Amino acid sequence: MPELPELEVLREYLTPRLQGQVIAGVWVSPKLSFMLRTPPEDFARQLQGGSFERVWRRGKFLIFDISGQHLVVNPMLGGRLQWSPASEKVAAATVFRLTLQSGDELRFLDTVKMGRVYWVPPGALPTIPGWAELGPDALSVEFPDFAQRIRRHPGELKNLLRNQAFISGIGNAYSDEILHAAALLPLRKRTTLKGDDLERLHNSVGTVLRGGIEAIRAQPNYEPHKQDRSFMAVHGKGGQKCPRCGHRISELTARGENTDFCRGCQH
Repeated sequence: MPELPELEVLREYLTPRLQGQVIAGVWVSPKLSFMLRTPPEDFARQLQGGSFERVWRRGKFLIFDISGQHLVVNPMLGGRLQWSPASEKVAAATVFRLTLQSGDELRFLDTVKMGRVYWVPPGALPTIPGWAELGPDALSVEFPDFAQRIRRHPGELKNLLRNQAFISGIGNAYSDEILHAAALLPLRKRTTLKGDDLERLHNSVGTVLRGGIEAIRAQPNYEPHKQDRSFMAVHGKGGQKCPRCGHRISELTARGENTDFCRGCQH
């Protein structure tokens, strides 16, 4: 699942490539068009001839401003955006293709068919499911706001970090990394946190997310639709040694998602 760091680097990558580009052609997969929240015929007709004005992000949504309208992509679990020449082979999981006058294409792919795509007019962004409930961006939330908001959300720390109404942009992978950096167990209850725990958690949010952005930026063969998280400390590393204390990394699986943590240095 693309999270804040992946989407932030993707935004940076696409902005100079899309700025001012005109859409010369639109193709929608007949089999995967159900992921569009606009009838595919209307989607293609209305985007045709549009000009890209801006690419921005809110939480785990990526937004393209096109001729005064908003194309909003919520990648969910398996959604990816691909930048490629129009001549490149089209993957079977491609939901739509926007062919630009330059001959390049912006493609949206989804292998698990959970992504959602919205084409909305100005002022209609709050009607998108989940948009109105989003908390402040996890990359920029200040400690006083963080500390005040966290009191409204009881429960386990991992679920709390993934709650987009608390702060937005964090999912399964980066919540593991943040809790490891903060030396806090993912199943620990929020109500057990002391003042220094809370401050350490807030600091770890910023440190881990910014570190993730830098690590992705530094990848020599970066491709937007591919996800390389080899730089992570614990997520996806179950059974390996913790880079901080050498203890074996534990892994729990629930509802098809893994939680990775270290019992040796997370408390």
